[in-house]
Amino acid sequence: MLDFTEAGVVAWFAPLRPPTRQNNWPPAIRAIERGPSVEPLLHELGALLSELGTQAPSILPEALLGDPIQHDLQTVVAQLGAARLLRLVDWFSAVLPGAPQLFAQLSQGRTANAQSINSSLRALTARDTLTRMFSPDRVAGLQSCAEAATNPQENS
Repeated sequence: MLDFTEAGVVAWFAPLRPPTRQNNWPPAIRAIERGPSVEPLLHELGALLSELGTQAPSILPEALLGDPIQHDLQTVVAQLGAARLLRLVDWFSAVLPGAPQLFAQLSQGRTANAQSINSSLRALTARDTLTRMFSPDRVAGLQSCAEAATNPQENS
């Protein structure tokens, strides 16, 4: 089931968030998601998507991209913090056959909501890529290779 509660998405997100002292990732949960009327609605959205994903996974992406549902879904997704956004991407990818097309459609376009989703996804993937590229193990390995290449006699 897609647990879209704050506790559920934060627990899911915790292992994905890189350990860092800097606060350079988008917030896991945005203030708007913590509203007293919003949290129950997000929980209901997760339960409904989970139920529909179980009952009709092949038609759900097409249904979500129809008018006016696409606009409403795009409006909600654009407001999500990193934890719910990535949890939704992960769940769609695991359950729905048309997930890539669904997120491409939601994140492309000139609307403010599409641009917000696109910016959030780009920021999250860029930070993840940089974290992996410059991990201490990778940098140490590159340094070792560079030293071996510049001093071949010492390694013979």
